[in-house]
Amino acid sequence: MLAAVLLFSGCMMEKPTVKNYRRVSAMPELTPVTVEQLRQLIAADTTHYKVVVLTSPCCGYCVLSMRDVYPQKMAECDTSLVRWYFVVESYSTAQYADELYRTYHIDSPRYWIDDTLPQYRPLMVKNMWTVVWNVIRHYGQSYEESGFDVADNRLNNIVNAIAPQSQIITSVDGIPTTLLLDHHGRMKCTYIIAEDGTATFGPTDIRDITVPVTELEFSKVDTISFLPKVCTPEGCF
Repeated sequence: MLAAVLLFSGCMMEKPTVKNYRRVSAMPELTPVTVEQLRQLIAADTTHYKVVVLTSPCCGYCVLSMRDVYPQKMAECDTSLVRWYFVVESYSTAQYADELYRTYHIDSPRYWIDDTLPQYRPLMVKNMWTVVWNVIRHYGQSYEESGFDVADNRLNNIVNAIAPQSQIITSVDGIPTTLLLDHHGRMKCTYIIAEDGTATFGPTDIRDITVPVTELEFSKVDTISFLPKVCTPEGCF
């Protein structure tokens, strides 16, 4: 058991501890911002299309997008028209961000969310042993069930604050998440219909678009459906 605990704590890259928070806060390569500061920063830019990337250097899909998606999408548009903002969503992984950006030649403003408001608060504990002990003791339970103080629906809360919509964003349950906004501040959104028929509303993922950001119809809400279709000789419905 002791060997397993040591292995687990050594391999766990996310470090939601006070010590790591202080380490990230001292990094000159990254700029800490509150959610409100990030909203103001984006809203103040009325001359560019904006792509806001909520990401983490310890997320596999985020790393793949850094390598395979963002450089291609950035090359599609004139940099004088589109401005990119890369935002690490939590301090617990931000210490690895600069190395990732340099590896894939991402040269854009770099931020990390540093916000203590209850709706945006990330997981933070005194040390990693607390995390390890709770995972072992409460195996299979959520952070909240394990006794950690962490915001409910944190990513949805962040997106709703950064780019307020007439309809509440409900689909953001992981990263990477991209927010595509035009120079008027309108965000491109999509309805996502799951296989069970339930629908969520959220920001359009840049991995789902087939045209440059500047050519999107920001006044139109797209729909992606995962409902099974019935196919006949007349077609699929």
